[in-house]
Amino acid sequence: MPLTWLTRMFPALLLILSGCSDFPRSTPEIDSNNAYILAVRLVAFGKRYSGTEENRKQADFIAAKASEYGASVSIDRFIRRTAAGLIEFTNITAEIKGKSSDFIIIGSHYDIKKIASAPDFEGANDSASSSALLLEMIRAVKASGHVPPVTLRFVFFDGEECQMAYSENDGLWGSRNYAEKLKDSGGIKQCKAVVLLDMIGDADLGVTLPVNSDRKLVEKVLESAGALGYGQYFNMKNIEILDDHQPFLQLGIPAVDIIDFEYGPGNAYWHTNADKIDKISKKSLKIVGDCVLRLVLSSIR
Repeated sequence: MPLTWLTRMFPALLLILSGCSDFPRSTPEIDSNNAYILAVRLVAFGKRYSGTEENRKQADFIAAKASEYGASVSIDRFIRRTAAGLIEFTNITAEIKGKSSDFIIIGSHYDIKKIASAPDFEGANDSASSSALLLEMIRAVKASGHVPPVTLRFVFFDGEECQMAYSENDGLWGSRNYAEKLKDSGGIKQCKAVVLLDMIGDADLGVTLPVNSDRKLVEKVLESAGALGYGQYFNMKNIEILDDHQPFLQLGIPAVDIIDFEYGPGNAYWHTNADKIDKISKKSLKIVGDCVLRLVLSSIR
């Protein structure tokens, strides 16, 4: 075959391949600057407690940004009677279709805690950091040209924070509602895993993988972190953490909680006025985001 023929055909072959949906332009990688900017934007909505106008505006922003990045967005609004009265909650699902209709849920709560002792609570780490990172992961996957092996459902849960005290009737409103609907729809078998992110922006990053997480998923998280050179930032600890992964575990779905529950010295910044945007690190957002992308795109089937 003449070399000149190959020279003419090679650019055309590249053009054909680049137009195929299964041909990735590059490996998805987190843009830490964009993730940080998104966290700043979420914090700017103010007191984003469930049921408030600030929370609704934040939900609209999340839905619009996920749609702008190329995800298929659906919104689920529901009302529950809480210890603080009737509250309307809003779950947002941003889906990226994969090669299979089986799916993985990548979750974060986006509401913040109403704290009488911390009237200036910003919730920069709890919950803007993880919610901003989910949006950046959507952008990264769509921009890369990758078609995931399974469908990715990025779910922004409302109402993780309790109104009074965590119980079967207080807290985890969004994840409980989502899990209940998943059960009713018969979708449990198609849900291969739930990967929850919470409080992952701390500059002094130390991710805790609690024991009430699926053991195999924990091993895959640690494997993913190690492969990227991030192993020192991830550890399993002998503690249980009540979080939005719990309703899915109760349905028998493998779930893992990726959380840094040592925020400030002795966890001193958690649920205090110190939880401000200046405590959030671009590096931490990238470490967690790159690890989770590797996990859901290559480790879970």
